Order: sequence, then structure tokens, then C-alpha cells
Amino acid sequence: MKLNNLLKTAAFAAATALSLPQAAAAWTPEEPIVLRIGFGAGGETDTMGRVLAATIERQTGWDVVVENRPGGGGVAMLSALVNEAPDGLVLGMAVNIPPLMALSQRPDSVPFTLDSFDYIGTVTVAETALIAGGDAMFSSIGELVEFARREGSAKIAWDAPDAKAILQKIGQQEGVSFRMVKAESGAEMNKLLLGGQVDAAFGTGAHLPFIEEGQMKTIASLSDKRLSSAPDVPTLIESGHDFFIAPYFYITAPGSLPTDAKTALADAMDKAVADEAVQTVVQNAVSAPAVNLGPEGTRQMMQDSLGPIGALFAQ
Repeated sequence: MKLNNLLKTAAFAAATALSLPQAAAAWTPEEPIVLRIGFGAGGETDTMGRVLAATIERQTGWDVVVENRPGGGGVAMLSALVNEAPDGLVLGMAVNIPPLMALSQRPDSVPFTLDSFDYIGTVTVAETALIAGGDAMFSSIGELVEFARREGSAKIAWDAPDAKAILQKIGQQEGVSFRMVKAESGAEMNKLLLGGQVDAAFGTGAHLPFIEEGQMKTIASLSDKRLSSAPDVPTLIESGHDFFIAPYFYITAPGSLPTDAKTALADAMDKAVADEAVQTVVQNAVSAPAVNLGPEGTRQMMQDSLGPIGALFAQ
């Protein structure tokens, strides 16, 4: 995503946030709200979704039930969510890049468009790391490439198609083989890496305790800047590979929500994201602050990201 687009999105979100109602809206759910998380239990998306749901419950008195619906980096969850009634009782938590990749690469195969949803807000935008075991024979993307060249291949665990695509592109550029191993969550990638089933994996926060314990190490930043958790580790761009990703974690609902329901849900989410408990868990989960772009800011972010992501993965 271009930096100027991100800045425009942030400015747009700030303006939108000022327009949010300051008092709770009149709509209240008559049944428990189901928050479907498009990834498996135990990862950073699940962790942030559950604390967000608990905080909304505490602040509003509503019941919010969390369900895990992994598959396709959240695309499977969104494909089902689009068919739910737009009554505010079923929401989804996803990461922006997998559905944007699906929409840019195979729009006829997914049952939704960006306009199929109403957007409630964002939770954060994560920093993404390429990680390896603490005793791995490589400590940089360049050394990983040479490891794969020497060994014939390197096994890389992934749970989101954008990260997978980037490593495959690097493998093509360098003429080496990366064997990509599918995982359902950051927690599963950690298990694969710690168990020695893979040589490297991706981390957006769930890996950080293992970094602190020396069981893992960061070998590259996949963000457009160096990671706050590993400021001495170069980005892929600095290492000669012109790729980066900016994964936003966001909450969405089936399109055509009643205005009062959408306003109430957006207001509840805005208050929850600002809560200290959510701020702390998000910071710990992805090493980045909680950020809510609001309904229109989130929609704008999705629209602004579609073209650049499509162009990136069309290279």
C-alpha cells in the first residue's frame, strides 16, 4: 500500500471519528451478537477478537459470543457472513489482505465484493515479521535464501496468502525453492517452528514471547518499515526485495445494516478499542497500537488497498 494512501486514510479516519455520535445509540441487540473470527483459536486475531468482545460486553451489557471460522485467511468466514441477515447480530473479524487478494486475483470465485459489507471499524494494523528458530543456521533473508539453495529447499509455515505469495516471489527471484506449509493461525505456526517441522514462519505478535525467551529470532521485516520489536533487522525492501504488507484487522457485517444498528455497533467498537484492556492486548499481540479507522475510514482503507495489492501480486 502506498504511504500517501495510508496517510489519506488516516486523515479521513480522523475526520470520520469526529463525526461519531458521543452518546450511545438507541439500538440494542435483542439476542447475543456472534463475532466470527476468520482464523483459528489461539492466534493473535483470536486473542484480539476475544478481548474486544469481552470489552464490548463489559461496556454495553450486550452478550457477544465468539466463534472461530478459519479458512482461506478469513475468506471462508466472509463468504458465509455475506449470506447472513443484516441485523447486526452476526459480525466478522478478518484481516484485509486475504480478501483483497481474492477480489483482485479471482473476483468471479468469491461470493462478495467490497460493497457486500458494512464496515464497523479496525482494531489495528500489524507489523509482520519473518521468523526462524533461535538456533537456525540463518539470521537474514539473504542467509535463508542461501540455506534453501544449499539444502535444496526451505520449509516456510504460512497462514495468510499475502505472506506466502511474497516468499514465493522471492524464491522465484533468487532461483530457490521454498516449500510452503499451511497453518491455520500464528499459534500453529509457532508450534511448527518450535517443533522443527518448518525452517521459518511469519509472526504478527504471537511469536514475541518466544523471541524474548531466545527460542525464535526475527530475520526480516515484511512491513514497509523496521519492526518496533526488532529495530536492527532490515525490511525486505532494504534487503533488495521490493515487497511489503500492511495487514489491517477489521470488523465487518453483512451489508445494508439498519442505520441505528450500524451506529450503535460502531460506537460500541470505538469505545472498546480505546479501552486500556484492548490497547494492552493489541500492543502485546502484534506489537502495534490499537487503531480504529471507523466505518467510513475502514471502507476507504479497503478501497484504497485493493488496487495496490492487486498490482503487487500481479508482478
